[in-house]
Amino acid sequence: MKRTKLLTIVIIQLLTSLHLMAQTDPVFKMEKDNGHFFLQTTVNGIDAHMMLESGVPGLMMSEAFYEAHKDSLKMELTPCAERIRYLHGMHNVKFTGHARLRIGDALFDGPVKVADGDHKLLLPINMLRHASDNSSVVRLDLANNEISVCSQAHLPELIDGATALDLTFNKWSMPVVNTVLSMNVEGRRVNLPGNFIVDMGNGSLLFLNKSQASVVKALADGKVNLKQAYDKNGKVVAEGIFAEQLIICGRTYHSVSVGVSQFKSLEECGFLGLKFFTMPAVFDFDHHKMYLCR
Repeated sequence: MKRTKLLTIVIIQLLTSLHLMAQTDPVFKMEKDNGHFFLQTTVNGIDAHMMLESGVPGLMMSEAFYEAHKDSLKMELTPCAERIRYLHGMHNVKFTGHARLRIGDALFDGPVKVADGDHKLLLPINMLRHASDNSSVVRLDLANNEISVCSQAHLPELIDGATALDLTFNKWSMPVVNTVLSMNVEGRRVNLPGNFIVDMGNGSLLFLNKSQASVVKALADGKVNLKQAYDKNGKVVAEGIFAEQLIICGRTYHSVSVGVSQFKSLEECGFLGLKFFTMPAVFDFDHHKMYLCR
């Protein structure tokens, strides 16, 4: 009888341990380089250096990486003739398709696009999934250079006391938050309600899209003169605003620069970049929520 009870206890403890192991959340350590965050991880067991992203339409893979490992990746891709703009210029997309890949101890499930060149791999966090329950919950902690892919079971404890905002996704599958931007610029107030892309590939705090009429009108109403930066040949290479105070998504910043450029293919007012996420944030992409933690 005693042996039976002991065996039962051992079995229960073993099952509990296996359950806890299955629920372990993968944590990726990151390194910061030139304003961006990178993961040294694996793709289907292949060593890979990946840049944290969310402002891209899928896992962006270099042609060099794809050609070197396509037999191991086993992806069903088709040739295409798309074009895509990265920070450093335009690229030709050679192949595209949908894939489910293992990224370290987590999963990627979404579009894959193979572009020419030997650039780093760009990993959209909104397409990461937990291996045990297939949930798409990501915790971002840039202060500690960590990103975690979490189970839905762990979500309540992660968002305790956090501020919740709704997320939508644009036609490129980029996460978008609707909010109001308020700025003090040269003693004048600028208010701009609209949609802003959550862009992990953007190292700045905020970029505005001058292709949107609402952005142009808000700047004109506030009588804001854009500051211009020139190259050695006198060509304008960048425009921006210096804001004494900036409030967005309920967070306040002082003495910050805001970039202004044209993104003709996008309908959003601008981009929220990495400098916005100075405190931990949790994204529940399954339920279209972003939580800003204290």
